Amino acid sequence: MPATLLEWSVPAAILLCSIGLCAARFAGFNTLRWGYALGCLGTGYAIMLVQASDLSPYKQAVEDAFILGGVILACRALLSRRRRQTSCHIDIAVLLASTAMVIVSVALFSSAKLETFFVQACCALVIWRATFSFARQVATTSDKVLTAAFLFIALVLTGQCVLYISAPTPPLAMGEWRVSVWGTLVQYTGLLGSIVLTFAVFIATSYDAIEKYRRQAHTDALTGLLNRQGLDSLLASDSGSPFSNGATPTGVIMADIDNFKHINDVFGHAFGDMVLARFGALLRPDADARIFAARLGGEEFLLLLPGADLESATAIAEEIRANFVAQRWAPHAPNSRFTASMGVTLEQAGEPFASALKRADDLLYAAKRRGRNCTVSGEATIDTVHNLSTFSDKVGRKKSCA
Repeated sequence: MPATLLEWSVPAAILLCSIGLCAARFAGFNTLRWGYALGCLGTGYAIMLVQASDLSPYKQAVEDAFILGGVILACRALLSRRRRQTSCHIDIAVLLASTAMVIVSVALFSSAKLETFFVQACCALVIWRATFSFARQVATTSDKVLTAAFLFIALVLTGQCVLYISAPTPPLAMGEWRVSVWGTLVQYTGLLGSIVLTFAVFIATSYDAIEKYRRQAHTDALTGLLNRQGLDSLLASDSGSPFSNGATPTGVIMADIDNFKHINDVFGHAFGDMVLARFGALLRPDADARIFAARLGGEEFLLLLPGADLESATAIAEEIRANFVAQRWAPHAPNSRFTASMGVTLEQAGEPFASALKRADDLLYAAKRRGRNCTVSGEATIDTVHNLSTFSDKVGRKKSCA
């Protein structure tokens, strides 16, 4: 029975979604892999409508391989967002197993119902596997949107598989299956899944773009640390509220590269940028996501250490200072050593963050007045401090601030 225009609208709509996703790549969206997946799926549904009974069961095997292949490509596109990929050998094995079951269903049993069940079951299995693997690493709103879309499609396919098993169906010839209620259900399920996936991908990529621009606006391009706007946003967020209201003791380190203007004047601004970037790398909290580092402007930096006491915060500041002094600058300045001064304090519970920041800044300038290249710590303002000392005095070593 020739396919009607309404039936051709299903693969046409899926392929239109594919073209839209591929075209969005030129607008900067990372949607090309999703477009390939829907293109493969739409091709399978188009082959389904082609009348070629003399090619059975090869035609059915090819159309179902395209449909399952499109589902596999979509699942791999999902997992690529979290740098997680299942082995391609497993996908190939599922594809070959599905093809074998389709050929057996058509050639030996002449059952379109059995053929459809096997393909739908394999598609549902692949989607469930990818969804469970991806859901364990959901981190953003985009991830949640895509997880919900895949979960919906998996539930629909699983429900259809249960329906195929439990509901009695009249005996239909291979050519009559496509125009039956069951065949129509298969086609429009593919269309519904494609539309849901397309909308989910566009929503997710839009959220990704917003997050990307927000991250760029809040990040210092030279050092990769928070900039002042990013710091303000952190303090205003739920994750930064302990800093802004002093709910928990927090170590506050203010750092400043000594004589930075002289470095720029002697070696040039490009070299000065390299010095800033390398110093920022010493502050970058790769190992502990609870530590926040920011470049406040010029050569001034801030490090926040939640839960730290004054002694451990001072030790961290001194380690950063010593590591910076030990940096080598060949070939630009092979005989040069650059230094930094540190002011360290502790934001007490209930203390406004601005107060602790001002105290850390005062301690930093106290280090400058002592001759630079030293760490000064204290728990009160400069005027009332009674435990103000360099780190070297704390551990019983005499150290000159040079």
